[in-house]
Amino acid sequence: MVRQYIAVDLGASSGRTIVGTLEDGKLSLKEMNRFWNGPTEIQGKLYWDFVHLFRNITQGIALAKKECREEPVSIGICTWGVDFGLFDAEGQLLGNPVNYRDARTEGMFEKVFGIVPREEVFDRTGIQFMELNTLYQMMALSLEDSFQYRSAEKLLFAPDLLSYWLCGRMVAERSVASTSQFYNPRTGDWAYDLLEKLGIRSDLFPELVDPGTVIGEAEGIPVVAVGGHDTASAFAAVPVVQGESSAFLSSGTWSLLGVELTEPVINEDALAANFTNEIGVCGTVRFLKNLSGLWILQELRRVWNEQGCDYSWSAMQQMALQAEPFEFYIHPGDESFIAPGDMPVRIQAYCKKTGQNCPETHAQILRCVYEGLALLYADTFDVLESLSGRKLESLRIVGGGCQNQLLDQMAANATRRKVITGPIEATAAGNLLLQMKAMGDIPTLEAGREIVRNSFSGETMCFDPQETEAWGRALEVWRGFCRERA
Repeated sequence: MVRQYIAVDLGASSGRTIVGTLEDGKLSLKEMNRFWNGPTEIQGKLYWDFVHLFRNITQGIALAKKECREEPVSIGICTWGVDFGLFDAEGQLLGNPVNYRDARTEGMFEKVFGIVPREEVFDRTGIQFMELNTLYQMMALSLEDSFQYRSAEKLLFAPDLLSYWLCGRMVAERSVASTSQFYNPRTGDWAYDLLEKLGIRSDLFPELVDPGTVIGEAEGIPVVAVGGHDTASAFAAVPVVQGESSAFLSSGTWSLLGVELTEPVINEDALAANFTNEIGVCGTVRFLKNLSGLWILQELRRVWNEQGCDYSWSAMQQMALQAEPFEFYIHPGDESFIAPGDMPVRIQAYCKKTGQNCPETHAQILRCVYEGLALLYADTFDVLESLSGRKLESLRIVGGGCQNQLLDQMAANATRRKVITGPIEATAAGNLLLQMKAMGDIPTLEAGREIVRNSFSGETMCFDPQETEAWGRALEVWRGFCRERA
């Protein structure tokens, strides 16, 4: 029997519509369309273009329906976290959603913690502190008393917004809601007491639903609230086997490194390490840390391309390999690297600020970024083992970033663990698994992961640790330059 589903997968730089076909216990993927996604600056503010996204999604769905042998079983949408749109009483979007990299949240930590201590915010939410979180975006809107904020009747996170435009039902899927830093993972509900203390409206939130819930129909096709946060979907597709003790790394514009647990870890140590407890699929908690991923490399490539150097990704890896190792150290998550801009100059400024020599050539700049990412992974990996109480024997890297074999090998070297990569399309695969489960085609998440193992084994690569002594020394040097600057 053949069953076909439509997965919409939106990352922070691109989106695509994919048809997933389940036949004879194997899942195959076919991309229908791919389209740009990213921030657009208008009069000093960074916006998402959701009308553009929805137009491409509907075009992709139309193409998918032509591709499918029969009517598609269902549709599911997953996106990045934290961002949202505000709707009026008639269900109309009040304005283009603002991109999380916009500067409106600058200074909001100080505003929030001046009312509710940092420790109490973490106790109520268990979420990593990043000024881009929805909590600080909402605090900014509250303080400026914006018209949209005052007029709104509902808040919808990015995947829920697009699903609403498809099927007409407003919900808050739990995995993406948990990224907001005003969801309480202990109670499974909004942190109403926190919002009340901060003076932030708590009447805007729709009904919470679990990942894998059918929420409506689009032209007769069921719409499923999958793991709406793309990392929830990506983690769902990690093809671990029973008894395997692995950390998971979803690698893309962001790197999300963590483990799958059954209960949140909310204590002083987790707070001090700035770890997060996001809701996963099938009753799991994603205990992880959001780290900078390929963002800096993407920006380097963009800037150099504008300067006339049209480097391919493979060429950038080869350039990095040619440079001397461990000459320069950066923390990829430093605040100076968050916004779009001239990354080569910012990297040089960071090295100067931290008392180092400055990388001059493109190869040197690339080498220090690759090493910085791998050393950041290693530092986080060590803390993850301690906080989770687990001995982690390997690192599973999934997502588009796992195709970067130089970074995969460096991650193995730095963590001193075997790295296993694949599937590349983990987010889309996890999206599809949740649809299959919602529609009764698979009984459990474990059954879905077995399908992934059987379907994408050709993408699997293993990287054994090399030069671990040199990388161990480099990690200690990196910590001296970078750890306190995260």
